[in-house]
Order: sequence, then C-alpha cells, then structure tokens
Amino acid sequence: MTDYELYMSDKIYEEKKLEELEMENEIVKVENNEIIVSQEMVNKIIEFNKAKKEMEYQEKLLKDGLMEAMNSVGLKKFFINGLSAVIKDGTTRTTIDSKRLKEECPDIYEAYSKTSEVKPSLTLTVEE
Repeated sequence: MTDYELYMSDKIYEEKKLEELEMENEIVKVENNEIIVSQEMVNKIIEFNKAKKEMEYQEKLLKDGLMEAMNSVGLKKFFINGLSAVIKDGTTRTTIDSKRLKEECPDIYEAYSKTSEVKPSLTLTVEE
C-alpha cells in the first residue's frame, strides 16, 4: 500500500468514526461546556474491558500450551489451517538509562535527544 493509500484509508477511517460519533450523540453530549456520559456508555466500556481481559487471558493460555507442545517435539515453526506459529528465541536487550545520562552528561543527552510528535490519545481505566 502506498503512502497516499495509507493516508486516504486513515482519512476515511477518521471520517467514518466522526460520523458514527455524531450518530451516537445520545451517548456522549457536551452541554454548557460539560461532558455528559450516559450510563449505557459507562456500562459498555466496563463490559468491553472485562471481555478484553478475559480474551487476553485465554489467548495467553492457548499460546503457552501451543509453545509448550512445539518445544516438546522440537518445532520452531508450525502452520495448520491458516494458523502460523513461530517461536522466537529469547534475547538480551541493551538500553540507555536516559535519566542518569541527562543528570551526569546533559550535553551528550541534549545532543542525541530527538523530539517527535505524539498523536493525542484517551486512556480509560476501569476500577475493579
């Protein structure tokens, strides 16, 4: 996919999401500069969060079981019915302690620092 096609697909996606949000304006409203969220929306978010956690747990169990089975017969790659599984060997990672570098060598830290734009996001936390 070309950069232009990616740009257009992102643009279409954003326009579609905006249309959906406008259609669902009964769930989230802004009145007198205050956000009013329906209980229906709160319940949906809590429900989705619980389902997501359960699915992630089930996925972990399935992946652990498959990896254990593959290891027991010495397979690194496995393909069946559209499912591909590849075991990647563990490795080590070297990182830079940026906090310490900034404190001890601020000139080097500044010389090698890079600033980039980060798209805004929304974090939702469900209290349990």
